Amino acid sequence: MKKILTAGLLVIASAAPLSFADCVADLSVTDAQQAYQQGMNLEAQGQLWDAINKYDVAQGYVCEDGGNPVAKQALTKAIALGSKQGKLEEQKGNLFKDGKPAGAFQWYEKGSHFAAADKVLVAALKKAPTNMQLSAFAQEHFKVRAQDYFKANNKTAISMTGGYTLDPTFDPYVVSLPPTNIERLLNSYSTLLPDAYLQAFAKLEQQKDAIKPGDMMGAMSLQQASTQFQQQWKTDRVEDIRKAFDEAHSWTQQIRDYKEADVWRAKIDQARLAHADRISKSYSGTVKLVESALEFYRQLDKEEQISALEKKARNYADQAMAAAQYQRASDFYSLIGDYDKEEQARAKIEAQRDQMAKDAEMGSAAQIAEMQKMYSDPEKIQQLQKQAQEMQKQLEEQRKKGASAEYQKETDELEDELGL
Repeated sequence: MKKILTAGLLVIASAAPLSFADCVADLSVTDAQQAYQQGMNLEAQGQLWDAINKYDVAQGYVCEDGGNPVAKQALTKAIALGSKQGKLEEQKGNLFKDGKPAGAFQWYEKGSHFAAADKVLVAALKKAPTNMQLSAFAQEHFKVRAQDYFKANNKTAISMTGGYTLDPTFDPYVVSLPPTNIERLLNSYSTLLPDAYLQAFAKLEQQKDAIKPGDMMGAMSLQQASTQFQQQWKTDRVEDIRKAFDEAHSWTQQIRDYKEADVWRAKIDQARLAHADRISKSYSGTVKLVESALEFYRQLDKEEQISALEKKARNYADQAMAAAQYQRASDFYSLIGDYDKEEQARAKIEAQRDQMAKDAEMGSAAQIAEMQKMYSDPEKIQQLQKQAQEMQKQLEEQRKKGASAEYQKETDELEDELGL
């Protein structure tokens, strides 16, 4: 409760006298005086934001007879400081910032320059109309501004700053932001997730599934294809779509009219369903894409579509098992919750890995045997010794040539210094 009695307290006060014990105060007279003095000290030290906050505290309601003796002086100080600093921050383009350095809005609001605060808040929104947090703040801000009690509670401050009238264009603009942003996000679907991306992604997944265990060339080719895919598309577009739908739904929470909010939520659900149907129809052979479709079907409780897509997924899993594509089979079984079959596929994967390890071990043993055979042959040993001696001789000659060249260089430099 700041600056003036609320309407409720005024009614109570007129109905019956309040005793001192019943008074609900912000602070005592002593507290108010101390806050005002601290504000002046901070302002003198150049700590202006801290100072205006102390002036704000010093305007609080007190219960003692005579009221708050420093409220008007504190308000006068806050008005002057808020106007000066608000203009400076507005000129810098720092329109809204909740912290240090505070934005123009914060300075104007703390200094009771309500019209100026409204103006820079709308300007900040027009610079960043997709900023959900800023929009949420503005929704509440202008809803309060439109209430009769706002002027009643700030009567003294408004009279000292020259009056206040809410700009009739501000609240409608703020109210328009949530539906505008929802529409923007829904319209971004085809750009975020074109068929070209889905086709390229499905092809990459097919290439991954086709690699046989131990196929190093295939793994290198997949790595190259994955790099090219990432360079072209930059982000995970399926995840981008999920985030876009989630963000659109979050915007509906700022729509004041509940019926209108429900209409927009229905449109978002229709977009989610259309996405899931698209995947189910054309890209049901790719695990991650099927996962995305099932996520939305399950959110929307589309049991018939869930059953049909899970049936497709099971068929793909069974086919993958028959083709020894055990990782693909495991992923599909996991997706549909068939954990027994998933475990069978994982056992096959482990068996493949064990076999690869044994093959590698056998290959190493064969190499060791070949080396032992080579080193047990006297002629081979003599050849290796001769090669080593020749190599040592060449290295020695290179070293001597290098030392000779360095010596000659140093000699030439010495002669130059001596003028010889």
